[in-house]
Amino acid sequence: MMRKLHGSVAKLVNDTLPERRVPFWGSDDHDDYFDGCLRNETQYRRAYRYTKLQAVRAGVVRDWRDYPHTHANVELEAGLKRALELKAFLTQIPYPRYRNR
Repeated sequence: MMRKLHGSVAKLVNDTLPERRVPFWGSDDHDDYFDGCLRNETQYRRAYRYTKLQAVRAGVVRDWRDYPHTHANVELEAGLKRALELKAFLTQIPYPRYRNR
């Protein structure tokens, strides 16, 4: 789900730029790129923030609310509360990035 969401938002943002930015999605150390499942509350919070601020990081807008293709239909805390109620986080899925640490 996050990969599709990321890809569509990235394309919309990148299409508004005078020059394409590659890679578009991250900072120098790429620690804010999400393309998998959400395993815990920390990943949820980071993914939510990352999605909202993508156009801001690209320099398209100063406030994410000014970019017409970014929507937050569920507030962060309400979504987190519901995810916890449903036990929606995939805590049992290994995280390859940290497996060998």
